[in-house]
Amino acid sequence: MAAPNPQRQRQERDRLARLFANPQSVCIVHYGCQNFSRLQQSPRIACIALRNLESGVTVSFSIHRELELAKSQMTLDELERGMLDKYFSFLGQHKGMTFLHWNMRDIKFGFAAIEHRYEVLGGTPYQLPDHQKIDVSILFTNLYGANYLPKPTFEYLAKRNELSLAGYLAGNLEPELFDQGEYYAVLQSTLCKVTIIAEAVKLACDGTLRTDATWWTLNVGRVREAWELFENNPVKAWGGLLATVAMASFSIFAKLF
Repeated sequence: MAAPNPQRQRQERDRLARLFANPQSVCIVHYGCQNFSRLQQSPRIACIALRNLESGVTVSFSIHRELELAKSQMTLDELERGMLDKYFSFLGQHKGMTFLHWNMRDIKFGFAAIEHRYEVLGGTPYQLPDHQKIDVSILFTNLYGANYLPKPTFEYLAKRNELSLAGYLAGNLEPELFDQGEYYAVLQSTLCKVTIIAEAVKLACDGTLRTDATWWTLNVGRVREAWELFENNPVKAWGGLLATVAMASFSIFAKLF
């Protein structure tokens, strides 16, 4: 397994620390949609879930909910438009937040795809600035190296870390159930996935996320940094090492007596 780039790994560790320094301003977002291979139109958005990193409170917008609230017969266009009205209203009310996502990067599957659907339905989307979006799949690759888990990565991530897969559907099953009118099942799967992302990010910040990455893969950057420090500033390096040893010794002494 190729080790991650030490600089990017360090940047991602710092980024995680910053996110958890202010978790109330961070949301995890995921959504479900129709099949990508539809030829006549872009895939409909089935549902969108957003979970606050600090509180765990999750809000969702879905065709399922719009259908239940409908007072009269409505078309799928009307139901989807009502759902997206509420989603973009939510974004407009939370403009300063950071949004963590999994592979939501382009017009095929991503924020741009949701914006496009809203435009197709006659809406004017609020466009979330790119600097407020963080792709967790890229973050984990930078932290743990390429192929840090087998494919499908998302499912193995949950299983390896004993995260609940209740309601989970593989990506290819969600469009099938949507076409069968099983909107609630797609919503439940999306809620499950947004929870998995949130829990995995917390474990990564704590340094306890289980992956196939070895100790060397995870620490090669730190070893290299330590070596460079000894080469460039041996006095500072030895001082830091002695302080660490002293603190560890004091901790052991305190436990014994």
